[in-house]
Amino acid sequence: MKANFKNPIHTNVQFVVTKATSNPNGFLLPNILFDRIKTVATYPIKEFYSNESPQVSDYKFKMHKNAFLNDQLTIQAQLIQTHSEKLMVSVIVTKRKKASKTEETISSAYFDFPYMETNTHTQIAI
Repeated sequence: MKANFKNPIHTNVQFVVTKATSNPNGFLLPNILFDRIKTVATYPIKEFYSNESPQVSDYKFKMHKNAFLNDQLTIQAQLIQTHSEKLMVSVIVTKRKKASKTEETISSAYFDFPYMETNTHTQIAI
């Protein structure tokens, strides 16, 4: 059973690399970026759950380039697939190139979440 949605569900979140999120050389720490990406990946799927979003069941994460101190990144998450077993979210992290108006990809990821409908009702025995 596929869940139906007319418009893709996506979100954009800004993230600035600071001293707290970088190593002494000014490189963004990958574990910090991964944690932020993992959190942002839950945003497009919130409507499918009545409580908290479930834990990730599977993921793929790839660093393409380094980000540096004071870089302004955009984390874009989009729900790309739904079916009866899982919801798949694609996440891309980009930063604007200084010399042009183009964006370069810093990292990408795919996250799978177990599918549960928000309209399910549990009966409570009294």
